[in-house]
Amino acid sequence: MKVVHFSNWAVNRSGLFMCAAEQVKYERKVGIDSQLAVTEWKVPAKDISFDGWLKPITWDECKDADLFIIHRGLPHELDGLKKPDIMVIHGTVEFIMLEELFSHAEKQGINTHINLIRGCDASVSVNQHDYDIYKLYDPDNRLTMIHDAIDVDKYTIEGHKYPFYHSPQILFCDSLRPNKYPSHAIWAMAEVIKAIPDARLTVVGLDLLGILTWRNMILRSPNQHLAANIENIQLLTNDTASYMRGADILINGNMSGIPSRTELEAMACGCQVVSYGGDFTKWVARPFDIKSMAKQIVKCWKHIQKDPAKARLEARQWVCENANMEKQVNEKYIPLYKKVLGDK
Repeated sequence: MKVVHFSNWAVNRSGLFMCAAEQVKYERKVGIDSQLAVTEWKVPAKDISFDGWLKPITWDECKDADLFIIHRGLPHELDGLKKPDIMVIHGTVEFIMLEELFSHAEKQGINTHINLIRGCDASVSVNQHDYDIYKLYDPDNRLTMIHDAIDVDKYTIEGHKYPFYHSPQILFCDSLRPNKYPSHAIWAMAEVIKAIPDARLTVVGLDLLGILTWRNMILRSPNQHLAANIENIQLLTNDTASYMRGADILINGNMSGIPSRTELEAMACGCQVVSYGGDFTKWVARPFDIKSMAKQIVKCWKHIQKDPAKARLEARQWVCENANMEKQVNEKYIPLYKKVLGDK
C-alpha cells in the first residue's frame, strides 16, 4: 500500500504538519510505503528534510499512490487522478468561523470543509467538539472521529528542562489564533499571585507583528505591576519541549477547551493543564473568567504539591492512553485506509 499525505511544510510550527509527519513515521514502521507531499511545492528542494528522515516527494511521485490523505489541500494537478482519498480536518471550527467573519467571507473554510466531507471517500475529525459540529453536514456518514495524537516517544518527561526560577511556573506556548491567545492568562496572574506569591507566568510564541499589543497590555498597568508576574516572554520558537518539562501548569487558551497538540505535548512532558473545557483535565475554568482561571490554577498547584512526580506521570499517562500516534495509526487510521480501499 502506498499512501501520500498532503501537508504544509512548517516544521515544529504547525500541528497539521507534525501530525502528518508522525503518521508517516508510524505507517512506515508497519511496512506501509507512506510519503509526504507539500501542497504548495510541485518539486521540493532536494536538500530539505525533517529530522533527517522525512523528505517530501514531488507531485509526479504521488501519481502511483493507492490512497491520498489530505491534511492541507490536494494540488489541482492531481485532483483529476480521482484517487481514493481521506480528508483529515485540523482547523478548529471556531478558528475557521472567526477567520471567515473577519475576512468578510473572503476565506470560506467552513464551506471548503463541508465540500471535502461530502466529496472525499472518508473524512476524519481530530476532536469530539469539531466532530459533533461537522457531523451536521455529513449526509452520507463519511465522517469519523480519531482523536488528535502525538509521538509520545519524542515528548517525554526526561530530557532538558528550562531552568525556571519561580514555582509554580505557569506556561502559555500555543500558536496565536483568534480563538486562542495568552491575554487571560496574563490577567489571571494578578489573582494567582495573591494566593501563591512565588507563582510566575511564561509566555512563549509571540510574533513581532503583534508584539505591541502584548507590550501595551502588560506595561500599561499601574507601576507595570503585571510585568512582575511574568518570568519570561519569548517570541516564536521551534522547540517548546524544554519549557514544558520545566513548567508545572500549562494554560489551554482555546475558547472551546479542546486540547491542541500543544496541550498533548505538554502533558506528555508532565505538565498539568488548566483549560476552558475538555475531559482530558480536572482543572476546568469558566471561559474568559480570570478569577475562575486563577482559582483552577491554585487548585491544580495544590494537587501537584501533594506528589509532584506522580502528578507529572498522571498527565503523561492520559496522553499515552488516549493520544498516542502509534496507537492511533495501528488501531484507527490503518483500518480506515483498508475500508476505503476495500470499498473501491
